Amino acid sequence: MDFDFQTVLYDASTFLETALPEIPKGTAVYKIFDTQGRLIVLNRTSNLSQRLERYFGPHSERVRDLDLRKITSRVEYFRTFSPFETIYALYLERRRHFPKSYRRMKTFRYFTLMKINRKQRFPRVYASRQIKSGVDYFGPFLTRGQFARMKTAVERAFKLRPCLFNIRGSDPHPDCMYFQMHTCSKPCNNDIDRSGYLADVNRAAAFIQGLDDAIEQPWVSEMTSLAAETKFEEAEAVRKQIERLHRARQEMKESFPALESFHYVVLLATETTSRVKVAIVRGGTIAGFDDYEAGNLRDALCANLARCFEMEPASLNREWQYDEFCLVCNFLTKPLQSVQLIPFNGIESTVDAVEKRVRRRKGGDAAEENL
Repeated sequence: MDFDFQTVLYDASTFLETALPEIPKGTAVYKIFDTQGRLIVLNRTSNLSQRLERYFGPHSERVRDLDLRKITSRVEYFRTFSPFETIYALYLERRRHFPKSYRRMKTFRYFTLMKINRKQRFPRVYASRQIKSGVDYFGPFLTRGQFARMKTAVERAFKLRPCLFNIRGSDPHPDCMYFQMHTCSKPCNNDIDRSGYLADVNRAAAFIQGLDDAIEQPWVSEMTSLAAETKFEEAEAVRKQIERLHRARQEMKESFPALESFHYVVLLATETTSRVKVAIVRGGTIAGFDDYEAGNLRDALCANLARCFEMEPASLNREWQYDEFCLVCNFLTKPLQSVQLIPFNGIESTVDAVEKRVRRRKGGDAAEENL
């Protein structure tokens, strides 16, 4: 994604009188280059004209502003109309100009993910701040404490192993605290085979996403069937599993989506109601960012959603995927009226939801004009 930056050549003798009055006063991402063509400033501002006046206007010794009047050759800027667009544009430019250090610039907050590595023979739960292929991720977790509560809940409810051993089976660890306390299913002791353990992992993944009914209903059916066959001990064991599930949900009421199903359409504010700006998020990656004519929104958006969700995704840069996932999560954890995240639920249903939000936004704008 490339943003169309406007270029203003800097001439100290005419900039304030000629160029500055033509520069917008709203939010923008801007770049300033020195006389050698090197980037010296890359940032965002809520008032671009005022910020440049501070840099290039008259200076006082009592005001400690950056004085760039003698070393600047040109200014480039991109006008933005929503916090999401501002942060995304700034992130892309920092990533492009500073590929090794852009994360240290703290453009937005980064979050912890819950990781279940199915490449392991008997997977366990980890905290992670990176994404790798072939691994399940869930989030975002706002704090490590929130992550620790969910980790404890799934380990107790589904008896996943918390130990750090490389478990292959037939290698018991009787000195392990979890082994002695019977808090895991003891795959090291062959008390459970890999297929049974992975079934518990699948249930844990469903629990993290809040899909409790998908876990409980098969258990209820199994318990009823066992009771009908007078296998009361087995039925009681299943009943205890259901109780553990309920206790875990009482302890951990929040749920967290899987990264692979983290699909959203982000409706953004624009300069005029005749235009609609939309970002498409697939699997945490911002797969599309386009400006549409309001009258042609449905056809154009349907085509772009089909391109993003029906075609096989291109090979992903996992570091960038994590960055963009966290960028979107910033607006999930702290919602803004100007940034509306609509969960993807099929092309037609999602476009219907977008059009409904657009009509509501236009109605709100019309009501404000009549006041």
